[in-house]
Amino acid sequence: MTIYYTLTFGIMVTEMVLFGLLVMANVMYTFKIVFGFIFILFVDTINRLQRIESEARVEQEHHHDHEYEISLKTKKFYSQRNLYLTGFTLFLSVILERTSALVLELVKREEELKHAKSKTAEVTEGQQRLINMESDYKKQVEALNTQIKELKRQNLDYETLKKQAAQQQKEFDRLATEYNELESSLGTSEAKKDL
Repeated sequence: MTIYYTLTFGIMVTEMVLFGLLVMANVMYTFKIVFGFIFILFVDTINRLQRIESEARVEQEHHHDHEYEISLKTKKFYSQRNLYLTGFTLFLSVILERTSALVLELVKREEELKHAKSKTAEVTEGQQRLINMESDYKKQVEALNTQIKELKRQNLDYETLKKQAAQQQKEFDRLATEYNELESSLGTSEAKKDL
């Protein structure tokens, strides 16, 4: 293997390890640069494979030289291997980049969830305080309603008592007037008898 394909293989292994460790965004910038380099190698491998294919067609038209044919097949094998190697490395790079983006998004959402849960807990505590205050106010309102009913009953009793007193006063005044009239009529009749 040539040095840059050995390097590509090393990068592929490194990507696999990093995928296992789920390295985050700081390293991803470097991998984007490496991704570009590997993409260039991928395109170069495709070009080499096409050149080898065209050489094979030219070789078939001419007489068969077995050493040349073996050399050509070896070149084709290495080019295909390099194509698969760079292609798979590119594929892993895309997977690694997308997975790290998803992991970052997941971490972000988990933080938002924790924040929302803490807010919900605060809101729940606030709601519980409001519910307690509401029940206290309901109890106070019930007590005040009971007092109002008692005061209305007492006021009604007072008004009834007042009416009764007024009626008794009228009756007393009427009876006193009658008594005075009777007494004065009796007093004049006794005075006439004495005279």
